[in-house]
Amino acid sequence: MSIYLLANVGTRDVQLSSLDELPPELIANPKTGQLKARLAGDYLLQKEQFLRFLPYIRLPMIDKALRQLQVDQWADLRLVLFATDQDESVAAFYRDGDTINFAHLIREVLFERYHRNGLTKKQIEVKRSKSNPADYDLMYDFYREELPVIARRITEPAPAYLLIAGGTPQMNTMLLLIGTETFGPDARPLYVAQESDRAHDLDITRTLYQRAFLRNTDTLLRAYAYGFALELLRNNAAYLESDQVLLLESALEYAIARRNLNLEGALRAFDATLARSRSLRGTIRSFQQEMTDQSETALLRETIFLAQIAAETSNWADLLARLHRFSEGCMQLLAERLGVQWSDATTRSSYKQEWWNTNRALLATLNLAKPEPPAPALETQERRVDRKNLRQIVAALATGVEHETIRKALSELELVDKPIPLRNDIVHRFSPISQEEIEKKAHASIETLLKAMRQTFVYAFDLVIADETPYVALNRLCADMLKGQK
Repeated sequence: MSIYLLANVGTRDVQLSSLDELPPELIANPKTGQLKARLAGDYLLQKEQFLRFLPYIRLPMIDKALRQLQVDQWADLRLVLFATDQDESVAAFYRDGDTINFAHLIREVLFERYHRNGLTKKQIEVKRSKSNPADYDLMYDFYREELPVIARRITEPAPAYLLIAGGTPQMNTMLLLIGTETFGPDARPLYVAQESDRAHDLDITRTLYQRAFLRNTDTLLRAYAYGFALELLRNNAAYLESDQVLLLESALEYAIARRNLNLEGALRAFDATLARSRSLRGTIRSFQQEMTDQSETALLRETIFLAQIAAETSNWADLLARLHRFSEGCMQLLAERLGVQWSDATTRSSYKQEWWNTNRALLATLNLAKPEPPAPALETQERRVDRKNLRQIVAALATGVEHETIRKALSELELVDKPIPLRNDIVHRFSPISQEEIEKKAHASIETLLKAMRQTFVYAFDLVIADETPYVALNRLCADMLKGQK
């Protein structure tokens, strides 16, 4: 397995154990032993000087990093050195500090030391930046361009160690930030302390990714984008505890199943992980309990919740679809309560012939427009079900005192029905849809439409429905799991 070490080269990355024989004009600070990187590097790269000073050359940052990596197979090492090489138009004071020659010198020194162990010069690559290394924006652009190129070479999982000790603070900051973004869980930041003889790992990558994951997950949860949240979780599972990941997966799978009206799938979503929960177990069981009722009435309740989500997320086409399905479903169940029979109870596409014949006298008093073809067969065209004739039939049958709540439900559904014709504009004419268009068609606000759905449900089924959708509570459960609760 390859090991990548990405290192910024700074002015202190090459040192000499003795400055006695070095020309003084190559020394930036005699007290600290710091060299003028460009000039000293050029001098030491000369073959004669290189061989002469090789025993005295020290690489404090790189050597400590290599000791930390504990490289066994030197043929597996891939070393990338980032150095500065500003244009000649830059003042000599700044250009003298450029580290491009130091980078090439490091390459030669490492090859001289380890080529017998299998290290080749091809394994050591020098990347030069011609920009000002003290400019955060320019360093951002530099690493944003270079690091993805390196990452694309990695064809299998491999650690990418980021040595953030040499170079300017701006270079180190961007190597860390862009490096963790580019290499993800494989990024391993290293830092070299002066008092230590080896580099040590930093936890900053896990912290950065964990915080980014939490922010992104929160955004996805508020958008009810549970599928994307699940994908994000699985891609970042390494930054969370195993039980935490499993419980979150179950919660998101529950949400995905419930949003898709797969109530059985939602019921089973927590089965494999419930035993791992503790303080949240009661909440999880309450979510499971909500799925034990899988009747059509329960599905209509879920349709109200989905309509609320559609409105909250400005998904107006979906809102119209939910209004249509809710209206049709409510009237179908009310019709069955009043004795209406279908030719096929599954499709409910036409009224049963025997029922139709029995009720012809009542039906004749209604203004039932004949449905236009296509129809299953010519003899059923007259009996084909649509929302208009179904409403009239339910109203005609619900005349008794005991049918008061049905009449109230139909009254509330009148408001729900008003904007539904806009669906045809979307399906057949690519017409744009908006909140304003729906409210104009309904002569009511979206909030009032949703309230009418809820009131219809109360009247039709004598069941109270909470104002808050279960998805808000489900998001709170996920947030608790993200905090480490289980």
